[in-house]
Amino acid sequence: MTSFNWKPEYSVGNDAIDNDHKGLFALVSELGEADISGGFLDDILQRLEDYAEGHFAREEALMRKIGYPEYDAHVHEHSAFVEWLETVQKTYRRAAESPFLIGDVVNDFLKEWLVEHILEEDMKYRDFINSKKAGRRDQI
Repeated sequence: MTSFNWKPEYSVGNDAIDNDHKGLFALVSELGEADISGGFLDDILQRLEDYAEGHFAREEALMRKIGYPEYDAHVHEHSAFVEWLETVQKTYRRAAESPFLIGDVVNDFLKEWLVEHILEEDMKYRDFINSKKAGRRDQI
């Protein structure tokens, strides 16, 4: 995946969650094009923290509501993201690495997250929702 632009086929069928994902795609594009400075990286890290807090809560609530069978594994991935972000923030605050190096680490991780989590793992619960909808139509 060379381009990190949102495409309609990435939709999970929930406007709030899709908008969260669109925002993360935009953040990755912005990060990839930016001249990394301390202030810019502060903003990116805060936006990622806000994203994780709000988006993961919305997504986990949806998965509970639909009885998603892979809920625990999915939540574990969210927890791993939060742990990664906390480590990056601590490293950055200690000034152990320059904003440029931290920016590269964040950009690389987010690209991988887009591919492996959103475009693979999140598509699983989209498919689960769609199969439940199809099952209801078959019963009519």
